[in-house]
Amino acid sequence: MLMSSNSVGWLIFLVTALVIPCRESGATDQPSGTSALASGIIVNPQATYSFLGNGYLGRALGLDRNSALQLGGFLIPEFDWLVSGGVEPDSAYGSLALGLHAKVDLQKALGIPGATLGVEFLESTGGDNNQAAGTVQLYTNMDGAEPRNRQEMMQLWWHQRLFDDKLLVQVGKMNGTGIFNTVLNPVIVDTPWMRNFTISNLIMTPVGENPTLFGRLPAYYDTAYGAVVHLAPTPDFYASFGIFDGNGAAGVQTGMEWLPTFNEYLFNIAEVGYSWRLGAEGKPGRMGLGGWWQTGDLYTPALTTEDGAEGYYLFANQRLWFKNPGIDSAGLIGYLQFGHTGSRTAMVNTYLGGGLTAIGMIPGRHDDTLSLGLAYSELNDTPGAGVFFFPDVPSPSADLGESELMLQAAYQTNFVFGTPANYWTLSSVLAYSYIPDPGQRPDLPAAHVLSWRLIALF
Repeated sequence: MLMSSNSVGWLIFLVTALVIPCRESGATDQPSGTSALASGIIVNPQATYSFLGNGYLGRALGLDRNSALQLGGFLIPEFDWLVSGGVEPDSAYGSLALGLHAKVDLQKALGIPGATLGVEFLESTGGDNNQAAGTVQLYTNMDGAEPRNRQEMMQLWWHQRLFDDKLLVQVGKMNGTGIFNTVLNPVIVDTPWMRNFTISNLIMTPVGENPTLFGRLPAYYDTAYGAVVHLAPTPDFYASFGIFDGNGAAGVQTGMEWLPTFNEYLFNIAEVGYSWRLGAEGKPGRMGLGGWWQTGDLYTPALTTEDGAEGYYLFANQRLWFKNPGIDSAGLIGYLQFGHTGSRTAMVNTYLGGGLTAIGMIPGRHDDTLSLGLAYSELNDTPGAGVFFFPDVPSPSADLGESELMLQAAYQTNFVFGTPANYWTLSSVLAYSYIPDPGQRPDLPAAHVLSWRLIALF
């Protein structure tokens, strides 16, 4: 929401003023030589498998760390200032997201081997941050489609492990971008210092969701009901298939739906992946290849219909350098992304992205990160596509731009509060986004955006 009419931005400053000084009086940084993942702390909210948080809420309520029931959540305020350019230059916006989740180990609770039940509720509020900047690719992943003020059950799923974890099945309401086409998932290794616990801490949407899949693959905050089968016969190879409620492609806000809806609109996706270790230090890397197809009649900007849609994607990440081999995770990680669809109903037809993340470059700040990334998209060139996808953006032209390039840099600082047995974490992210030619209209001036995000995981 626009800051002139809302106090969310002031909340960010207030929380920061109250919490950050606590580091000197009661908070503890992680010990030297200990990665965030090794100590059980998730510092990248986008790279988590099912939920954000670390179970602090349950422990604060008296639940044991090994209890069948785990409770946690997140609080994420964000302030964005569009310094210049775009649709509404010199405008400021605030966003706030609160998530609460519960996870039940059904083997401990009911004796069902390998079974887990999860549920997550979301309360969020915000403004048209991305639309003000004129970006198609979305410089912040906190801003999505209307309604921007919402309360929803974001996830509700049953997860079943079978055959010594070689076969995994998940059914229910899910965030598909945490499972498919995500470059952010690290390679699973046993050695703590080798883990790529944070591949990128950029706040732009493309690093977590390929723009060719906007409105198709269920994502925050428009999750959807579906089923996923994941086959991992070896530690280095996997094959996954998912089918979801595909009404998001028809404009339905599936995240707001409490019950499943399955009709002619279905979203199908398949992916295979492989991981490896390079060099004497065993630098971990990972790649994936996937394809998807959407069913149902879809409207194009020319107001004709298209019988479904399909596309494919590639991604990879690689540890490039260890600063302190055998000691901690400091060093450099890189990633690449690609996606393509020939659909005339997609805003983005071809996407190419990549980035680098430097970890622990400042002495004493072993888990702080500097992330750099770019996202380039070729946009739908159908006449009238601009007014079709963005009817509220004024312009002499009704078309989208030919393409959009987005560059972003983000520095994330991580803090730990409490004791090793009972802690919560706070991360502060400062980001700068530069969009030379915002794609919502061909005539928009270059956009410069400064963002400040706090991430409290509990």
